[in-house]
Amino acid sequence: MSTIKDVSRLANVSISTVSRVINNTAQVAPEKREAVLSAMKELNFRPNSFAQALVSKRSNCIGVLVGDLCGGPFFAQMMLGIERIIDKANKFTIVMSGNHDEQRERHAIEALLQRQCDALILHSKALSDEELLELAHGPTPVVFVNRQVPGAEDRCVWLDNREGTLCAVRHLTSQGHKEIAFITTDDMDFTDANLRFEGYKQGLEEAGIEFNEQLVVSAFPDEVGGYVAAEELLLRKVPFTAFVGFNDAMAAGGISCLMEHDIAVPQTVSVVGFDDIPYIRFIRPKLTTVKYPIEAIGEQAAELAVRMLDNKPVEGIRLKFVPEMVIRDSVLPR
Repeated sequence: MSTIKDVSRLANVSISTVSRVINNTAQVAPEKREAVLSAMKELNFRPNSFAQALVSKRSNCIGVLVGDLCGGPFFAQMMLGIERIIDKANKFTIVMSGNHDEQRERHAIEALLQRQCDALILHSKALSDEELLELAHGPTPVVFVNRQVPGAEDRCVWLDNREGTLCAVRHLTSQGHKEIAFITTDDMDFTDANLRFEGYKQGLEEAGIEFNEQLVVSAFPDEVGGYVAAEELLLRKVPFTAFVGFNDAMAAGGISCLMEHDIAVPQTVSVVGFDDIPYIRFIRPKLTTVKYPIEAIGEQAAELAVRMLDNKPVEGIRLKFVPEMVIRDSVLPR
């Protein structure tokens, strides 16, 4: 394996000149820079990133905490947005998952800091506001995704989840639906769950519809959970003409259950999802849903992190996102 001494010898320059070229820390004569770059290419020399970090005080890496690396397309879409900006800034990402678990999130953040990440982009749902605020006051720039941390609002890029389910219920009531069920997650410690539940109830209240707890069923927030929840709704024998899913996966599972019981969607029951993940536009019927612009949120979070890291103005960064309805085929007038 070639060393910096080998590059120095082949380029016929000093080791300090090679170091300045690698770390771009000072001006080097063009002919010497070209000789060093040519020698590095010929020797297939790759600079030690840890050594570079010691010199420049930068690792050129942005640490990212996601909820789940294998939980579907949501975090993949978020990473698309983040990496688009990070790549443009000629930096790299190190990604770890926290699975919405307090100990795992804390361990992941500590690991990212130990690897000298220049900035962090965190999708943390389990850690307390106090712990995250303390982290925000540390020396490493931190941006929070999909969460408002009191005292650090200027570095939070988030979606109004309450407004999302409110939009969904408004859409259904505008189509004449009054018996509207809600299929939701069984993890009510999850902030998004509470906010979406509040939006559901607010939508009913606006329409003058009395809240009926028998029309709310919780289960694990995936396709299987949606299926199980819809089955529970049918077993309760409480009439409903529509349901809102906590996410698109639960909505898709619920549709599958209804169809297996010969209940037509949307002719008998209308359905609205939440997220607008890619595959739901290809199921039948194509799912009407609330768009969660997670890719754009990822982009803005990464842009904010890069600007904070480079001490650049952050004006124009969009912090709050408002969800929008995406109308497809799974809702019919009542």
